[in-house]
Amino acid sequence: MGYAAVALAAVGFVAGLIIGLRTLLLILGLLLLISVCFAISCGFSFLDAVLTVMGAQTIVQGCYFLGLIARAVFGTNRAGHML
Repeated sequence: MGYAAVALAAVGFVAGLIIGLRTLLLILGLLLLISVCFAISCGFSFLDAVLTVMGAQTIVQGCYFLGLIARAVFGTNRAGHML
């Protein structure tokens, strides 16, 4: 599970550096489906499944925010909006 959390954090951070909000929403939708399928396949209770989904979403969104901050601080020379 630790490797999965690190992978989710990396995806969120890179997404914050490179892509916009609409693509993040697509990633979060796919992550929701993957998290629910994972919870069902492992036989988690409802509470465990909810916590699994919330944990995965929180990691990706938090690291996306950190990626946005890094992009703003270190400044890329790209024109356009940050979000």
